[in-house]
Amino acid sequence: MEMIKGVMFLASMWGWLFIVYKKGKVPVLFVPVMTSVGISLFLYAGALTGMLNPSSWLVVGAGLLGFGFFIKNVAEKNVSFPAPTLFSVCFGSGILIFTVLTLGFRFEHYDNFSHWAMIVKSMLITDQLPDARNQLVTFKNYPPGCAVFIYYVCKFLGNAQGVMLLAQNSILFSCFLAVFGIIKEKQRFLLYSFLGMGCSLLSYLNLTIRINNLLVDFLLPLLAMAAIAFVYQSLDSLWKTSLCTALILGFTCIVKNTGIVFAGFVLAYYIWNIGKKKGIAAWIKAVTVCMTVCLALIPYVVWNLYVRCRFSGIEQKFQLAFGKQESLAVSKEQYGQITEEFVKAAFSISNRAILAFFLCNIAAVLAVLFVRIFLKKQWKLGRVLIVVDLMTIVYHIGILGLYLFSMPEEEAVRLAGFDRYACSIMVLAAGLLFMQATIDMEHSFAVRIEGNGTYRAFSSPAAKLRYQYMVLATMMIGVNFLYSEINGLLYIQSNYSQSLAGRMETLAGDRWQEEEDQRKYLVAASDREGQVSNGEVFYVSRYFLNAPNVEVTERLDAGNMDEIKKEYDVLIILDESAVHSGTADVENAVWNRSGVYPLKDN
Repeated sequence: MEMIKGVMFLASMWGWLFIVYKKGKVPVLFVPVMTSVGISLFLYAGALTGMLNPSSWLVVGAGLLGFGFFIKNVAEKNVSFPAPTLFSVCFGSGILIFTVLTLGFRFEHYDNFSHWAMIVKSMLITDQLPDARNQLVTFKNYPPGCAVFIYYVCKFLGNAQGVMLLAQNSILFSCFLAVFGIIKEKQRFLLYSFLGMGCSLLSYLNLTIRINNLLVDFLLPLLAMAAIAFVYQSLDSLWKTSLCTALILGFTCIVKNTGIVFAGFVLAYYIWNIGKKKGIAAWIKAVTVCMTVCLALIPYVVWNLYVRCRFSGIEQKFQLAFGKQESLAVSKEQYGQITEEFVKAAFSISNRAILAFFLCNIAAVLAVLFVRIFLKKQWKLGRVLIVVDLMTIVYHIGILGLYLFSMPEEEAVRLAGFDRYACSIMVLAAGLLFMQATIDMEHSFAVRIEGNGTYRAFSSPAAKLRYQYMVLATMMIGVNFLYSEINGLLYIQSNYSQSLAGRMETLAGDRWQEEEDQRKYLVAASDREGQVSNGEVFYVSRYFLNAPNVEVTERLDAGNMDEIKKEYDVLIILDESAVHSGTADVENAVWNRSGVYPLKDN
């Protein structure tokens, strides 16, 4: 049965891809991202109306009809398969490698267990969004944009952690593919190798997030880049550009609350492009812009209304408070301290994002000067650099506001997640600079291939030789960064059994019972690297046990064993160092090893 469901799912996805390409007239490189976004938004609507399970089957059924339509077109010879290109072979090989690796990955970051994986697990068990009675999903006001798509994939391909990661990474890969849609001279492989090098360099900024996690801080900037690429490439078709841009941004807004910031940056670029377009009446431009903005914001607005109605009276994370003492947010007296710490962190040389910021600025300025002095050409990269820097500054101001007015005090004081937030905007900044540099490079060739064939692609043999050297250099740099990323991921995976998640899964397993386990668990663990004090053990234990009643202690000794046996149903010793001499049960059997110990007969 599982095999049949898997085949149905794959055939359905192919059918949807074909429909979006054939009937939607979407450029081929944008088809995967538009398909993923469209399916996610439909499932999101189904989830809000309590029809998540029927919606997923409806999507599969419609996709199978699309697959039948594809077979019909093949039989009638109405489908022509393009010949493989060097870019398609390279990109396809990379996707294949990362797909195989992803299926073997396990969650590493504890935020997977505090929310991003927990909500998917809950949805797969209950076939619905978490309600107010759900005790396992703590942050119920987090938008479920990615969660509904991961749910959809896992419903038909299995609920293994590798499948969850593959579902989210498929959206990442589709965004990367869409970014290459900005290239118009398809036969200039240097443009692909240079932009591919830039995309691989983004992995340097992704070390705090990594693709072996369901955290979405890396996905947000990539969605923004994909939307910008679509606006740039498809502006000749105004209505299609507006609709597709709105769909991508609507999904971006429900991936995470901060997604609306990234959507705002894209909308600013979209409005600027529409404004400078000639030959279109001003009222048509105004209507188009209003339609795009409204459609993009509808999913976000609907989600906030849903949260307000379904979870009214429940304290939620990231609620605007502006210093009110009754809120979890920080008080006004702490604004100065947090602002000072924020500025220090933002300009610290140990901050990967600020290093990338300065390196991007230096590289962009040098590139503009080199082209201006030696090639006698003017690149738009310099102007884009100014806009990107302003965007980065505005974003950081917004994140500071998040810490001051919205984030719980305990997290705001220690600037929780700052590295992820900072690197997220730098992924977008660096990505936009590489995209603009690619466009400028495309316009700098002395001989244009587009529409003229490749009979004469270079101005001289020396120019061709320089071109080949540049292709080789960009390929080597890009492959080196990808190889480094793969090695890093494999190293993390090889140490999974020694990680907190690996040790807990070994002891307790990964439980998927339909009903929440209401027994009371006590987990004994040492506080090494703050794994107890920052809540890691708590959230990891709840995920694997699928039980809400979990408490964690750093110390077990004979003095508190009687109270523990009365209050808890199960004791889990995760770290032997948390057990002190004299700990014994009533039968004098000393518990000094990691394990699961039932304390009551039931």
